[in-house]
Amino acid sequence: MSTRDPKLSQRIDELETQVRHLGNELRLTRQEYEEATSRYLDIYCNLEKKVSERTRELDAANRRLLDEIEDRKRTEAEKVQLIDQLQKAMQEVKVLSGFLPICASCKKIRDDTGYWRQIEEYISTHSNALFSHGICPECTKKLYPEFHEEMQRRGKKK
Repeated sequence: MSTRDPKLSQRIDELETQVRHLGNELRLTRQEYEEATSRYLDIYCNLEKKVSERTRELDAANRRLLDEIEDRKRTEAEKVQLIDQLQKAMQEVKVLSGFLPICASCKKIRDDTGYWRQIEEYISTHSNALFSHGICPECTKKLYPEFHEEMQRRGKKK
């Protein structure tokens, strides 16, 4: 056996102590690493779970919104169709309203400008009404008595 140099022995002892300390630090660092890794995995898994749950919630909300959008589009289309129908109806309708001054004898109507017009002319101008003329039975009897009697006889034969 050889004798060692005391300085060399001391240096070896110091290095062996440092190696033991480094081994202990390495062991502690490994434990901290494993604990940190375990915490990271727990956090990561929880985060993934929360993201998955939130994604499902958002997908459901999106489906509801898309359904609502479709309903609103349908409702809007129906509204537009109804408005078109109402506008067409309004274009076809002319309404007479208010008081109409009418002659008690000849039945002419006084218009807004003060002129007296035939009832047919006035109503045709202010509405879409069309007229056809005929004679009621009372006027036929009064104006055309012989024609009225003939019509009465023909009516009884049937």
